[in-house]
Amino acid sequence: MRTFLTLIVATVLMVSCQNKQEAGVPVLNLASLAAIPLDNPIDTLAKGKAFIEVKLPPGARIEELSKEDLGLLKAAAYRFFGQVKLVDNQYIANIKEGKEIAVSDAVVAAYLKAIANTNAFADSLKNEGQEIQLPAITDEYRNALLK
Repeated sequence: MRTFLTLIVATVLMVSCQNKQEAGVPVLNLASLAAIPLDNPIDTLAKGKAFIEVKLPPGARIEELSKEDLGLLKAAAYRFFGQVKLVDNQYIANIKEGKEIAVSDAVVAAYLKAIANTNAFADSLKNEGQEIQLPAITDEYRNALLK
Protein backbone atom coordinates (compact mmCIF):
# COMPACT_ATOMS: atom_id res chain seq x y z
CA MET A 1 0.00 0.00 0.00
CA ARG A 2 2.88 2.37 0.78
CA THR A 3 4.21 1.84 -2.77
CA PHE A 4 0.81 2.74 -4.22
CA LEU A 5 0.52 5.91 -2.17
CA THR A 6 4.09 6.95 -3.03
CA LEU A 7 3.42 6.33 -6.72
CA ILE A 8 0.24 8.42 -6.63
CA VAL A 9 2.03 11.28 -4.84
CA ALA A 10 4.94 11.20 -7.30
CA THR A 11 2.57 11.23 -10.25
CA VAL A 12 0.50 14.11 -8.92
CA LEU A 13 3.65 16.11 -8.17
CA MET A 14 5.13 15.37 -11.58
CA VAL A 15 1.97 16.40 -13.41
CA SER A 16 1.40 19.50 -11.30
CA CYS A 17 4.96 20.63 -12.03
CA GLN A 18 4.52 20.10 -15.77
CA ASN A 19 0.97 21.34 -16.30
CA LYS A 20 -0.81 24.57 -15.52
CA GLN A 21 -3.41 23.94 -12.84
CA GLU A 22 -6.98 23.93 -14.01
CA ALA A 23 -9.27 26.32 -12.19
CA GLY A 24 -11.61 24.59 -9.76
CA VAL A 25 -9.95 21.17 -9.91
CA PRO A 26 -8.48 20.23 -6.56
CA VAL A 27 -4.93 18.94 -6.42
CA LEU A 28 -5.10 15.75 -4.39
CA ASN A 29 -2.30 14.24 -2.38
CA LEU A 30 -3.70 10.79 -1.68
CA ALA A 31 -0.97 9.72 0.72
CA SER A 32 -1.61 12.75 2.89
CA LEU A 33 -5.35 12.27 2.62
CA ALA A 34 -5.19 8.78 4.10
CA ALA A 35 -2.61 9.77 6.73
CA ILE A 36 -4.45 12.71 8.33
CA PRO A 37 -6.76 11.58 11.14
CA LEU A 38 -10.28 12.94 11.53
CA ASP A 39 -11.95 14.18 14.71
CA ASN A 40 -15.30 12.61 13.82
CA PRO A 41 -16.05 9.30 12.10
CA ILE A 42 -17.24 9.48 8.49
CA ASP A 43 -18.32 5.85 8.06
CA THR A 44 -22.01 6.72 7.70
CA LEU A 45 -21.32 9.44 5.12
CA ALA A 46 -18.79 7.39 3.14
CA LYS A 47 -20.95 4.27 3.01
CA GLY A 48 -24.27 6.10 2.63
CA LYS A 49 -26.14 7.59 -0.30
CA ALA A 50 -26.08 11.30 0.65
CA PHE A 51 -24.55 13.53 -2.03
CA ILE A 52 -21.03 14.71 -1.18
CA GLU A 53 -20.32 18.22 -2.44
CA VAL A 54 -16.70 19.19 -2.00
CA LYS A 55 -15.87 22.73 -3.08
CA LEU A 56 -12.18 23.43 -2.85
CA PRO A 57 -10.30 26.50 -4.03
CA PRO A 58 -7.90 25.98 -6.95
CA GLY A 59 -4.57 24.69 -5.71
CA ALA A 60 -5.98 23.70 -2.33
CA ARG A 61 -3.54 21.83 -0.13
CA ILE A 62 -4.59 19.05 2.23
CA GLU A 63 -3.11 20.78 5.29
CA GLU A 64 -5.16 23.91 4.55
CA LEU A 65 -8.52 22.13 4.60
CA SER A 66 -10.94 22.36 7.47
CA LYS A 67 -11.67 19.10 9.26
CA GLU A 68 -15.15 19.19 7.71
CA ASP A 69 -13.82 19.51 4.14
CA LEU A 70 -11.19 16.88 4.82
CA GLY A 71 -13.90 14.50 6.02
CA LEU A 72 -15.94 15.14 2.88
CA LEU A 73 -12.93 14.57 0.64
CA LYS A 74 -12.03 11.33 2.42
CA ALA A 75 -15.63 10.08 2.18
CA ALA A 76 -15.61 10.89 -1.55
CA ALA A 77 -12.30 9.03 -1.97
CA TYR A 78 -13.75 6.00 -0.16
CA ARG A 79 -16.65 5.88 -2.61
CA PHE A 80 -14.47 6.53 -5.67
CA PHE A 81 -11.86 3.87 -4.90
CA GLY A 82 -14.64 1.34 -4.42
CA GLN A 83 -15.07 1.67 -8.20
CA VAL A 84 -11.38 1.17 -9.08
CA LYS A 85 -9.80 -2.18 -9.96
CA LEU A 86 -6.33 -3.19 -11.06
CA VAL A 87 -6.41 -4.96 -14.44
CA ASP A 88 -3.22 -5.88 -16.31
CA ASN A 89 -1.23 -3.47 -14.13
CA GLN A 90 -3.52 -0.54 -14.97
CA TYR A 91 -6.08 1.11 -12.73
CA ILE A 92 -9.52 0.95 -14.29
CA ALA A 93 -12.29 3.13 -12.87
CA ASN A 94 -15.82 1.90 -13.38
CA ILE A 95 -17.15 5.44 -13.16
CA LYS A 96 -17.38 8.46 -15.45
CA GLU A 97 -19.46 11.00 -13.51
CA GLY A 98 -19.84 11.98 -9.89
CA LYS A 99 -23.58 11.33 -9.87
CA GLU A 100 -22.87 7.59 -10.19
CA ILE A 101 -21.53 7.58 -6.62
CA ALA A 102 -23.23 10.78 -5.35
CA VAL A 103 -20.00 12.83 -5.33
CA SER A 104 -19.28 16.17 -7.01
CA ASP A 105 -18.00 15.89 -10.58
CA ALA A 106 -14.89 18.00 -9.85
CA VAL A 107 -13.62 15.50 -7.28
CA VAL A 108 -14.35 12.49 -9.50
CA ALA A 109 -12.59 14.20 -12.42
CA ALA A 110 -9.55 14.89 -10.22
CA TYR A 111 -9.39 11.26 -9.08
CA LEU A 112 -9.82 10.01 -12.65
CA LYS A 113 -6.97 12.26 -13.73
CA ALA A 114 -4.80 11.02 -10.86
CA ILE A 115 -5.24 7.36 -11.77
CA ALA A 116 -4.70 8.11 -15.48
CA ASN A 117 -1.45 9.84 -14.56
CA THR A 118 -0.45 6.90 -12.36
CA ASN A 119 -1.10 4.50 -15.24
CA ALA A 120 0.95 6.69 -17.59
CA PHE A 121 3.78 6.91 -15.06
CA ALA A 122 3.85 3.12 -14.66
CA ASP A 123 3.87 2.73 -18.45
CA SER A 124 6.75 5.19 -18.82
CA LEU A 125 8.78 3.24 -16.25
CA LYS A 126 8.01 0.02 -18.12
CA ASN A 127 9.17 1.60 -21.39
CA GLU A 128 12.44 2.52 -19.67
CA GLY A 129 12.93 -1.07 -18.49
CA GLN A 130 11.90 -0.38 -14.89
CA GLU A 131 8.61 -2.23 -14.79
CA ILE A 132 6.73 -2.01 -11.51
CA GLN A 133 3.66 -3.82 -10.26
CA LEU A 134 0.94 -1.43 -9.18
CA PRO A 135 -0.78 -2.58 -5.99
CA ALA A 136 -4.49 -3.33 -6.00
CA ILE A 137 -6.90 -1.01 -4.22
CA THR A 138 -7.63 -2.93 -1.05
CA ASP A 139 -10.25 -2.68 1.65
CA GLU A 140 -7.35 -1.86 3.99
CA TYR A 141 -6.56 1.31 1.99
CA ARG A 142 -10.20 2.32 1.67
CA ASN A 143 -10.84 1.75 5.38
CA ALA A 144 -7.78 3.88 6.25
CA LEU A 145 -9.64 6.81 4.68
CA LEU A 146 -12.42 6.45 7.24
CA LYS A 147 -10.15 7.24 10.19
